[in-house]
Amino acid sequence: MNTLAMLSDALETKDSYTADHARHVADLTERVGARLGLAGQQLRTLRYGALLHDIGKIGVPTEILNKPGKLTDEEFEKVKEHTVIGERMLGQIPFFSAVQPLVRSAHERWDGGGYPDGLAGEDIPLGARIICACDAFHAMTSDRPYRAATTPEAALEELRRNAGTQFDRRVVDALCAEVEQQLDAAVGARSA
Repeated sequence: MNTLAMLSDALETKDSYTADHARHVADLTERVGARLGLAGQQLRTLRYGALLHDIGKIGVPTEILNKPGKLTDEEFEKVKEHTVIGERMLGQIPFFSAVQPLVRSAHERWDGGGYPDGLAGEDIPLGARIICACDAFHAMTSDRPYRAATTPEAALEELRRNAGTQFDRRVVDALCAEVEQQLDAAVGARSA
């Protein structure tokens, strides 16, 4: 846990958005994982993977991470390296051996069009598929230097539209159910 805290602090120092994003993604990922039947150590590993899925961005130049406009192809290639950098960093810490494949594969796509390995379907670890969808949801609903946040409802629609191509359909269904439950609870709380 001390190592996790140190890594989180290092990421916060490099890029406060990424560190805050990781915490939100971890919370959502854990709830979606539970909906999909994960429990105990599997759920802890999933949470650690979500907290650390972008840790490799420590090795990406800050000016690329915070660029207000569209990245060039060369800049995007640099960003894509963060999955392998993160996996290598965690490889130095035996406690995180089960987390490494989640960090490496969190940007793979269901259809094989992701990175770094072009894995597809069930070849992508389930935890990485969950992190990928939750990461996309939080990214879409957050303000970024290059675009404004979208509504949760619009983000869910985008996830549904890309289920079966970018995302695992089963994960999207669980994520949508979780977010819709949270939205309904928030509406209920406001009207009470």
